Amino acid sequence: MQPQANSSSQPEIKTVCGGGIQDVSKFPDAEYRGEKVYFCTRACLKAFLSSPDAFMAGEVEHPLDDDE
Repeated sequence: MQPQANSSSQPEIKTVCGGGIQDVSKFPDAEYRGEKVYFCTRACLKAFLSSPDAFMAGEVEHPLDDDE
């Protein structure tokens, strides 16, 4: 049996937080060192913006609540 191709027109993209997304328009994003990165919630984006290098290095704890 052959593996089936992904029927979605968009490839899965990983968030900085490690989750997988397909519709990037529904998730917050920012630029980090010339590359667009995506976040699972606005709280994660806010934590990233306060200290981008530390967040990307895993030194900032992942926020548990979305910051609406």
